[in-house]
Amino acid sequence: MQARQIHEDKFLKILWDENKKIIGTDWKETTSGMTDEEFKTELTLFAGYVEEKKASGIVVDVANFGYKMGPDIQQWRVKNISSRYTAAGVKRFAFVFPKDSQIPPMMNQSSAGESFLTRAFNSLEQATVWLTAVEK
Repeated sequence: MQARQIHEDKFLKILWDENKKIIGTDWKETTSGMTDEEFKTELTLFAGYVEEKKASGIVVDVANFGYKMGPDIQQWRVKNISSRYTAAGVKRFAFVFPKDSQIPPMMNQSSAGESFLTRAFNSLEQATVWLTAVEK
C-alpha cells in the first residue's frame, strides 16, 4: 500500500492510499485502556474520513489493538458506522492480524446488516491484494 498518513492521535493512525482508494487504521497499544466512549469517538472520526475520501476498501491493523468491547458496542458499530461505510462506497473491509496468529472464523464474515465483504489476513500485502481485486 502506498499510503500517506492523514491523521494520528492517542489511539490510532489513519492512512490513505489515493491510487487504490484504500483507507486504513493502525491501532496503537494505548487501546488497551480505551473506554467504550473513546472507541465510539475514534470510529466516528474514522467514518468521517471514509466518507470524505470515498474509500472503496478499508484495512484495519489489529496487531496492537487491546480494547475490549462492551456488550452493546458491536450493535452500535453496525448501526452507526457500518451504514456510513456502505453509503461512502466501501465494497471490502480487511482486518490484518499479526503474522503467525490464528484468525478467528468470525473475522472472515460480515456482521448482520453490513453490505460489504469482510475478510482477515496475516499480512498487509495479502489484504491489499484482496481489497483491490475486481469482482466478477
